[in-house]
Amino acid sequence: MSVSNSSPMVTGLSIVIPAYDELLNLRELVPEIKRVTQQLQNFSTEILIVLPSIAKPEEIQEIKDFGATVIMRQPTDSFGDALRSGFAAVSQSSEFVLVMDADYSHNPLAIPRLLAASSGAHVVVASRYTHGGTTANSFLLKIMSRLLNLAYSIVLGINCRDISTNYKLYKRSDLKDIVLNCKDFDIVEEILFQVKSIHGHSFVIREVPDHFSERKFGVTKRQLGPFIFSYFRTLLRLKISSQKK
Repeated sequence: MSVSNSSPMVTGLSIVIPAYDELLNLRELVPEIKRVTQQLQNFSTEILIVLPSIAKPEEIQEIKDFGATVIMRQPTDSFGDALRSGFAAVSQSSEFVLVMDADYSHNPLAIPRLLAASSGAHVVVASRYTHGGTTANSFLLKIMSRLLNLAYSIVLGINCRDISTNYKLYKRSDLKDIVLNCKDFDIVEEILFQVKSIHGHSFVIREVPDHFSERKFGVTKRQLGPFIFSYFRTLLRLKISSQKK
């Protein structure tokens, strides 16, 4: 994304990446993120890798050697606390906060397109399901994911085809004003719901087509049964919360 020569202001971008035993992927992902972001004009970028308490000192040091900042999850090693810890560590000079997965399923090449679509939007989504988006997931996972996204979209009134992806661009000013309670991967939907609640009818969400790839190394941390249960439990809680407002 380029900025007009009449505006020399540097915009801060913080990239928050929760990582749990993902060093093999981070060895490729972080250098690629740096290569992409170094080509952005008038953007200053920090990369925050949020690690669990089990992370070994040599892993922490290697990630620092990549040029990233290491943040430790507090108070637990849950995914929810990973995002809360990452958001709390974001530089106050950053205007945007970008969240990505650590397994290289999210393509860093989408970063300039997300930033380019940010004008006038509160959230920009790297979407698998908008026109032009694709996913490498199996047929069963595609069906389950689409049903989940449809349920959240209808019940919570969020006009977005890919609510459940973690690859989103937010405004730091919005994230500092919300309270997040989810412990698991359902915090992704909770963030979107809470940001929408701040802005009400003026809320603007924009989807940019992207390809979701299979992870490069390692195995997924998501267990299908608890994963589905937590998502629908959160959907019910957020719906009840929205009715009280």
